[in-house]
Amino acid sequence: MPTLIEAPTVVTAAGNKPKRIEEYAGRVSSGHENVSVARMVSPGGWREPAQQPDFEEITVVLRGTLRVETPDGVLEVRAG
Repeated sequence: MPTLIEAPTVVTAAGNKPKRIEEYAGRVSSGHENVSVARMVSPGGWREPAQQPDFEEITVVLRGTLRVETPDGVLEVRAG
């Protein structure tokens, strides 16, 4: 039986500035442990501690630029 999620759950984000996460499906909103579908709005200059989530995370950049720093280097992902 399908489950209707009528509205996302707002999740508090770690980081140096306030960031809004609206989770539509995932551990908090629907109990799914292996996937997260969320809309995130981050202010310019936002940073968070390094992490390696236990679920698959896919990011689509709709506006601005996402900077990803890894031990192998830096990747700048622009919208579109």
